[in-house]
Amino acid sequence: MDVARIALRWVIVALIAASLLLVAAIVLSRLQAQRDAARTVELQVPLDSIAVPLSTDGLGTQVIEPAELSIKLDPYPPQAGAPATLTLVALDRKTRNLMVVTPTLSVAEPAQVDGVVYPMVRQSNGAYVASGVLFPKPGPWRLRVSIDFSAAEPYRMLALVEAQ
Repeated sequence: MDVARIALRWVIVALIAASLLLVAAIVLSRLQAQRDAARTVELQVPLDSIAVPLSTDGLGTQVIEPAELSIKLDPYPPQAGAPATLTLVALDRKTRNLMVVTPTLSVAEPAQVDGVVYPMVRQSNGAYVASGVLFPKPGPWRLRVSIDFSAAEPYRMLALVEAQ
């Protein structure tokens, strides 16, 4: 009789432990599903609405809190497979002086997450330039200039172009 009671107690302990593990697994599974759902929820904003519009000369300007940012794509419209140059000028909004920043250029097709990264080199006139065959084939392209103002996150400036 004592052996049966001890065995019954261990069976009950095992059932309780299994129940607790099952509840923990269900809770963790739901938390994981919520976290994954939160990651996949994206703000569905058309790229056109947040991109810097370029003029017929390939010029675009964006004003943010610390700076006025101007870009120029030359030649514009760009030719696929031909060299192109993107120039960035960053002016301090208060003093109107040229700012020293750390910019990089990423060129990608609109559906790509990351593109080819080009360093932007500071010129003697204070502008930053990236050049090369930026558009290897005709079609739409996304230009993303990341500008490090020595803040927590670099600022990203977006432009859309159509290579001929």
